[in-house]
Amino acid sequence: MEINSILDAFTNTKLIASLFAIVGLVACVILMFKSDRKLVTQLLGAILVVSISFSAHSALVYTISVFVIATLVTELQFLEKIAALIWNRKEYWEYLTGKASREDIEEKARSEVDEELEKESIAGTDEVEAVEEVEEPPTGITDTEEKSPPVDRNQLVKQALQFERSVLTALDTGNIPFSHKSFHKELRISGSGRGSIIDGVIETKDVHYLIEVKNVTRPSALINAVHQIEFYKTTYENYLRERNISVAVQPLIIVPQEASAPSNFRGIPVAKYDVNTKEFFNLKSTYPDYQSRNVENVTDSTLKELLLKFLKRYSRWAFSPLRVQKWGSRQPGFESFDLYSVNEIREKLEEMLSDSLLEERQSKKGNKLYRIKL
Repeated sequence: MEINSILDAFTNTKLIASLFAIVGLVACVILMFKSDRKLVTQLLGAILVVSISFSAHSALVYTISVFVIATLVTELQFLEKIAALIWNRKEYWEYLTGKASREDIEEKARSEVDEELEKESIAGTDEVEAVEEVEEPPTGITDTEEKSPPVDRNQLVKQALQFERSVLTALDTGNIPFSHKSFHKELRISGSGRGSIIDGVIETKDVHYLIEVKNVTRPSALINAVHQIEFYKTTYENYLRERNISVAVQPLIIVPQEASAPSNFRGIPVAKYDVNTKEFFNLKSTYPDYQSRNVENVTDSTLKELLLKFLKRYSRWAFSPLRVQKWGSRQPGFESFDLYSVNEIREKLEEMLSDSLLEERQSKKGNKLYRIKL
């Protein structure tokens, strides 16, 4: 009889609730003088919610209690995702994707311009020196380009925004040359602690195209764009996965018609836009080459072979990395130097130097130059 009474006491939800409340209050009073008050408040809240749920003796209350306690010990966004998955709340997904504000778009443009200006500022010296007597030097090899006039950062940002608006307006008003379901411009996706602004998304039945608009002239300026849009691709794929949407995601870069960019840059298709005629070029519904290209490794062996060929042809000269890019890219057969940043060329030259394929020279100004080892 006594055993049954004890068992009844331990299964009495109201008694358990009372015990939780009393123990919780006592523990919190003690801990309040020794621990972080925020932690104590979270602990007290959790204990009180548990005690209330036991006294209610309801499955619905139990379920709600789990979420209430979880709000005390984890991030709100994580809980919203769980709730959205359980109840299929479309409103939450709309919260994750929305129209980017004008301030965010301008800030993105400024950030991209600053990245390119920083790359130019650390490019190094534009030098070349003869290491052997040369009767007739190649045309222009000793000509050092005059320094460009100071760059107006605000003007560059303004031009980037103008070109982007022109492209997105053309896409939004029906200039997409293939069948599609919808087009979203200036889409902001928030999640994983970081927000991403995608210039445009073209949705078709089987593929979603992520558009990144760049107002550039030199192909090497697209290097940052490749890394940027690859990150957007990962973020967007995670977003689609949460919504159980199964489509391929295809990054796509759009540049001005006059840009000397190839149709495929490091595995990313490149389309061109003519601001005067409002026409797009190489904007297609499929890009079969994309899946077979490795974005990270397409530059390694190709650049090494190009440098070896170039330095052997001009073996009487020692070059700075910037000179290799600027002068070398204008020589027949070496136009591909324009596809690489000065830093990438420098890193490859250093690697070849350590492999004893090159030798180091010091210019009259004290700068480091590279020449082929004979």
